[in-house]
Amino acid sequence: MSKDIPFESITVGEPLDFNPMYLESSPFGDLVAPPAFRAGLDSFRLLGSKYDAHATLGFTTGHEFINPITIGKRLIVTGKITDKYIKRGIEYVVIEYSTVDEDGVHIRESVDHIALGVERRTDDRS
Repeated sequence: MSKDIPFESITVGEPLDFNPMYLESSPFGDLVAPPAFRAGLDSFRLLGSKYDAHATLGFTTGHEFINPITIGKRLIVTGKITDKYIKRGIEYVVIEYSTVDEDGVHIRESVDHIALGVERRTDDRS
């Protein structure tokens, strides 16, 4: 149960707006992107640089947000496959990756678990 957003206070159909910090000004000086901008997407691009990743599904993701993303800065993402496993007959890979901006400012550390498809393996390795 969330203390920050009580479930009972949520109204279905309620309109939502972007935080002005992402549209007008921020306490960091420059405009910034939301912390989760591109979070989770970069692992698919990294995997797709070597494998056909069009049929993959994100399973779990974790991010440590270190610095804000300044609007207009180019982001550089590097990473690697750090594990692979089979759970309940489904094959997964684990990708760990880092994001820095063009000035070398450390933005984020991430770990994503990606299912390689939804077909279950039936051999004895599952």
